[in-house]
Amino acid sequence: MSKIHTLIIFLLLPLTMWGQEDICIGKTFVLNTTTLHEERIYWIHLPENYEQDTTQTYQVIYLLDGDSFFHSLIGISKTLASGRRTYLPPSIIVGILNIDRTRDFTPTSSASGRDGKISPDSLPQGGGSEMFSHFLTEELRTVIDSAYRTNGQNMLIGHSYAGLFTLNTFLRHTELFDTYLAVDPSLWWNQGKLSEESSELIKGKDFTGKSLYIGVSSRKQADQANIHHDKVNYLLSEVLPQAANLCFFNKFFPEENHGTVAIPGIYDGIKQLFGK
Repeated sequence: MSKIHTLIIFLLLPLTMWGQEDICIGKTFVLNTTTLHEERIYWIHLPENYEQDTTQTYQVIYLLDGDSFFHSLIGISKTLASGRRTYLPPSIIVGILNIDRTRDFTPTSSASGRDGKISPDSLPQGGGSEMFSHFLTEELRTVIDSAYRTNGQNMLIGHSYAGLFTLNTFLRHTELFDTYLAVDPSLWWNQGKLSEESSELIKGKDFTGKSLYIGVSSRKQADQANIHHDKVNYLLSEVLPQAANLCFFNKFFPEENHGTVAIPGIYDGIKQLFGK
């Protein structure tokens, strides 16, 4: 080895020894839930100045499918909470990891497929959203509110089955959250039952102080029969415009499919919901 190579290694050695620093975006916690009778893992991300400014309180964003979107949401939140125009106030982000998405996020048990048909060998599954909702709002939220400086404002984000859960919560238990963001909600579930019931569910309700965003991938897959878009369009065009005093936004993403729409939908949803 030449002297010059030895010198370079010697000069870079301090950088490798002392210049390394872990990048930590959150912490992992486990809650032994009495509602679901299992251990549920969740991740917490705190605002940048949480420890420095002990007088500040924060809204809480509850992110379903946290194992898929936690890192992305933190990046989105940092982008939209900085710069010349701030869209999102500093927030505590709670990402809930999955065990059984079908069980937890669907409001009814069903054996039907995306085309609305039931195959002879299909077995009903799902229907546990009420139990999961109790865990989320009665158990987990109690822990979060007692451990952190929350301000009583709560947001729910979900995609696909989790988007269905988000919309079902909005329609049936509107009071549980202040802001709802649903991306490509699986409204085909159980032959579109939630969409069909939605008109009755909003009747007589006052949505003052509530905000809802729905993002939809509008690229259709020609090889798949799917009642999803019909059910979504009915909700968007016929039902939600009748919701009294609701702050409502929606957007179609013609270049995205169901699998790719989540991140652009969450980004656009936050911009619209908090850009007013």
